[in-house]
Amino acid sequence: MTNTPKSHETPASLLAPLARGLLRRAPEILALSIHDARGNALWTSGDFLLAEDHALIGAILDDPHDVRGLSSGLWWESADSARARCALPIVEGTEFRGVLLAVFSGLTTREDERDQRVADLAPVLPVLAKALRICAHDTESAPRVATSDTTIVSTLRFERHAPANATREDVLELAHEEQVLRLIDNALCEDEFALHLQPIVSLRDESAPDGAPLIVEVLIRLPTEEFGVLSSHEFLDTAERHGRMPKIDRWVIRALLVWMQRNRDRWVDANAVFSVNLSGKSVVRPDFREYLEHCLDKSGLPLNALRFEVAELDASIAPQEFIALANSLGERGCEVSVDNAGTGTGRYDFLREMNADILKIDGSLVQGASDDIVSRARINGLVHMADTLGMQTVASQVDSTNKWRAVKQLGVDYAQGFHVRHPEHIDSFEFLAGLPRPPEPTACA
Repeated sequence: MTNTPKSHETPASLLAPLARGLLRRAPEILALSIHDARGNALWTSGDFLLAEDHALIGAILDDPHDVRGLSSGLWWESADSARARCALPIVEGTEFRGVLLAVFSGLTTREDERDQRVADLAPVLPVLAKALRICAHDTESAPRVATSDTTIVSTLRFERHAPANATREDVLELAHEEQVLRLIDNALCEDEFALHLQPIVSLRDESAPDGAPLIVEVLIRLPTEEFGVLSSHEFLDTAERHGRMPKIDRWVIRALLVWMQRNRDRWVDANAVFSVNLSGKSVVRPDFREYLEHCLDKSGLPLNALRFEVAELDASIAPQEFIALANSLGERGCEVSVDNAGTGTGRYDFLREMNADILKIDGSLVQGASDDIVSRARINGLVHMADTLGMQTVASQVDSTNKWRAVKQLGVDYAQGFHVRHPEHIDSFEFLAGLPRPPEPTACA
């Protein structure tokens, strides 16, 4: 009789699909960390644990069953980072299996708000407990499951904790995400991304003066054989979750500067300004700032032809890093834009210490600009703040005549979106000075 080798599932292989599925379904959860009953980290979405996090985990390890009596777990929050952190015991029956630590966007000081957030986590806790038990259990003393790790987790989740169709969707989404991640890594290795441009046009009635810049946002696309050309929203979230954004940001900067050097005759006469997005993961890294400064200084390009955008939430979470980068860019003649305004913490204290040129209003607000009183009020407030600070405003995702008219009525300076023009590959984009604005028909769009 041959001895069957012992099989011992690794913690990461079982926990990863559960954790990633939870992150996909709850975008307000920024990070997760899962620990065993001794406090050892088994799976984490990133290197984010602080001393206070370890204190929360330690408090649960000291008396996990006492903590179970607290309906919302153990919390600590920081106004500086605008994040709320919660530690919960993972219990199966009466057995303590480990600790889940979740980091949420935005502060949650009221008990009912905390209860709601914990309620969103609660369905996955029993499943995590089972997965942790399997990780620690010798499979010779339990029924062996001769399937993949994903199927093991899928089987667990079918057991009263999620509808079958939700589980199947999780497994399919996980497989798709892993495939997209492989495509991203291959594109980084083989230099296979593509740059597209989308114009940003004035909403002012008066004609643009001679020499007015043609402003274009630089967008990244991922050409694939499997899915065609992927737009940024179809793969950048995956890149963000898996720590690829600094590499992608470096690729965009390098590719754009090289293209600008080789194609001066195409864009200089139009006085073009290229607006480039930077992720928060890049902004907080000193080595990325040094890389960007080095590329700009060695490019030989007129740096006033470049604008760099950072999301409001990223800027408010890491204000000092953003201020240092923005001031460095400003000294070189580049414009600086605060992107996705209206969706972050609402705290703009960092603007006191820097000169930002543009406040870009997030498309989620623009969607309600024509018929939602709250969206209109928030846009109006952002426009007023920008005017007071000497900044100009841009409305994102303007995809209809109604939205064009609404943001124009609210005093926004510029518009960008499908109603203006769809993105085009950088090699086929026509750089025309005085780019015409879209027509405004009398019929509603």
